[in-house]
Amino acid sequence: MSFARAACAVLAVALVGCSSDPEPEQTTVAAADAFTSIVRWEIDQLEPVIDDDGNVEAPVIYLASGSGGTIDVRVQADVVAEIGDAAVIRFADDGRDAIDESLDNEPVKDDGVLIVLDDFQPDAATVEARIVRYRSIDDDEAWLLEVTVAGDRTTVKSASVAAEIPT
Repeated sequence: MSFARAACAVLAVALVGCSSDPEPEQTTVAAADAFTSIVRWEIDQLEPVIDDDGNVEAPVIYLASGSGGTIDVRVQADVVAEIGDAAVIRFADDGRDAIDESLDNEPVKDDGVLIVLDDFQPDAATVEARIVRYRSIDDDEAWLLEVTVAGDRTTVKSASVAAEIPT
C-alpha cells in the first residue's frame, strides 16, 4: 500500500471517529433532573437574603424523601453538581433531621427550607411530583409540580398548591 493510500485510510477513519453529529435530545425526565428542577424552582420562590456586607447569601435547601430512607447518592451528587453555588443543598434521610425541634415554631435549621418529595415515576416525558415545602410549623404547604423536558433541560412547567398536606 502506498503512503498516499495509507494516509487517506487513516484520515477516513479519523473523520468517521470525529463525527460532529449532535447528541440526541433528552426526551425523558431522569430522577436527578427532576430533583434539580425542583431545587431551581424553590430557589426562584425564595426572597434573596442579603448579609451585612450587602452580598446575597445562598439559600439552604434540605431535601428528603417522603417515604423515608436515603435519596440515591448518584442523584445527590448530580443535584449538588448542577446547582453549584446557587444554593447550599443538604440531604436528610429523615425530614425531622432538618428541623430545629428545640425552638417553639420548629423552624428548618440554618434558616433553610425543607422539601419533602413523595415518590414519583422518573424516566417519563412529564413527571408529576408532590412535595411539601416546610419552613416552620406554621409555614408549610403541599405542592403539585409538573416537571418536563424543555429543549436540553428539565424544568418545572407548572406548580399548584395541593389541596392537603400528606401525612
